[in-house]
Amino acid sequence: MLSLWLGAYDQGLAYASLALGTYLTLRVLNFADLTVDGSFALGGGTAAVLITKGVPIPFALLAAMVLGSLAGTVTALIHTKLGVNDLFAGILTTTGLYTITLRLMGRSNIPITDLNPVINLPDFGMGDDGRWALALTTVVLGLIGLIALFLATDFGLALRAIGNNPSMARANAIHQGLGLTFGIAAANALVALSGALVTMYQGFADVTMGIGSLILGLGMVIIGESVLRPRSVAKALLAVVVGAILFRLLIAIALQLGLEPVDLKLTTAVLLLVAMSLGHIKLPGVNATALADGPDAAVPPPQDEAQSAGAAQSAGIAKAAGPASPGEQP
Repeated sequence: MLSLWLGAYDQGLAYASLALGTYLTLRVLNFADLTVDGSFALGGGTAAVLITKGVPIPFALLAAMVLGSLAGTVTALIHTKLGVNDLFAGILTTTGLYTITLRLMGRSNIPITDLNPVINLPDFGMGDDGRWALALTTVVLGLIGLIALFLATDFGLALRAIGNNPSMARANAIHQGLGLTFGIAAANALVALSGALVTMYQGFADVTMGIGSLILGLGMVIIGESVLRPRSVAKALLAVVVGAILFRLLIAIALQLGLEPVDLKLTTAVLLLVAMSLGHIKLPGVNATALADGPDAAVPPPQDEAQSAGAAQSAGIAKAAGPASPGEQP
């Protein structure tokens, strides 16, 4: 039984950066990004190819993040430069990423079961699951710290202003195109990292492993915010990770109770619907209260226009004079 719960904990941490990337796009940037389905598989396929060729694990993870950020950049440019709707921009990129990932992998599935990237870590008497728990906990806590510090910077405040109040951001000379591009690229880098970690944990990469990743990430965000009701950025990021762990625990419980694996997608949809109904989380394009303001918003905007203007100027993203790009129109 301990192995079951510890395995669910490890899987939750492996998916945590997927949830963090989803949180950045949906809650911080207010951007419904479907690129995650493609960048998740791209990260997993990249890691599998490089690890099987003997590339050190850290470099494989870094390469996965770089390719994921490039995928996010493509989506952002399609949206901001060509004026394509955010959903359609993500769909276009994800469609192309399927072929790119398949070309990169060379075949639809790559096993890496003969590798153990955490063999030298202490297991605390719990075997490989204990080693994975230590490694993934360290990685996820580091990500939470880095993201929280970044969102507290002037540049981070500018990104939060773009998602919370685009009109105010434009009035304070914040370059929305640049901000969206950077934020979406960073979010997809996190998603690709999650794909790489899941690949290493489960021992294989599959070209279809990214299908439904956005729903998984969304469910983790909603469950975490429903349970913890965070009032600050750091607590919101922690809530997202807790949501990822709880989500995998719920799946593990369902399987333990006799749920057939083929029913997992339906179970995921039901869990997501229940969490949305009970938590009333405000997410763009998800429920009727998405545009309502509330005191429990996890990512508050900058407190005043002067702060936003200072953030834009010191972060170096003041908008140059000239007509706005299509993605910046109100």
